[in-house]
Amino acid sequence: MSDFEEGNALTSETGSDTLPTEYGTYSWFEAWRMALTRPNEETFRSLSDDPNGSLGRALGWIAITSAISFLITYTMQLVFSGLLAGPGLFEALEQEAGLLLPGGLMIAGVFICGLPMVALVSAIGILIYSGIVQFTASAFGGEGTLAELAYALAAFTAPITLLSAVIGWIPLVNCLTIPLVIYNLVLTLLAVKSVNRISWGKTIGIFAILFLVGALLAVVLGMLIWIPIRDTLLAPGGLYGVPY
Repeated sequence: MSDFEEGNALTSETGSDTLPTEYGTYSWFEAWRMALTRPNEETFRSLSDDPNGSLGRALGWIAITSAISFLITYTMQLVFSGLLAGPGLFEALEQEAGLLLPGGLMIAGVFICGLPMVALVSAIGILIYSGIVQFTASAFGGEGTLAELAYALAAFTAPITLLSAVIGWIPLVNCLTIPLVIYNLVLTLLAVKSVNRISWGKTIGIFAILFLVGALLAVVLGMLIWIPIRDTLLAPGGLYGVPY
């Protein structure tokens, strides 16, 4: 019989909250709970060694939680906009948005098309982000892989996405979304350090380089977009140009 049964990790004798003594398998709830409540290097290395951990599982977590978050957010937007308060919901939608389709079809279309689109974009986003970070970490001597890093990041990003969607609509409590963003950043740094087994200096250096490269690209793209607009505005006959 294997040391692990039904996805439960083998733990030491000190209690069920301890980390597995060797390699463990975790359910989605165990992985999320570990990443959120026990943020340390041993936790993330244990997660990266999970035999059930895979790139597909990580992308699945992000896709599902992003879709649920979208569902919560869109539903609450309808509720707080007052559109669901009266019987004229569909008529109000048609009148406000100038829709050709009945309001009910518009709502159904948003859910049917929006949910898979959000799930797909979110999964692709975490894949690209993990790939860029891991590529940079490897240049710093990191030992991790794309699948390991994506899995470690998804273990806390997925539940934080759900928490943010829920508490973001609760008065007085919605201010906690800011600490959640900061906590997500701290966990990201810790996950990258742990999975790649590198120092804090290298970890901070990775994100410093990524920040500078991102800022430079933003400036370049901004100039590429702004220069044609500026030339158009200043051209003869333009809004600020010399009139014909």
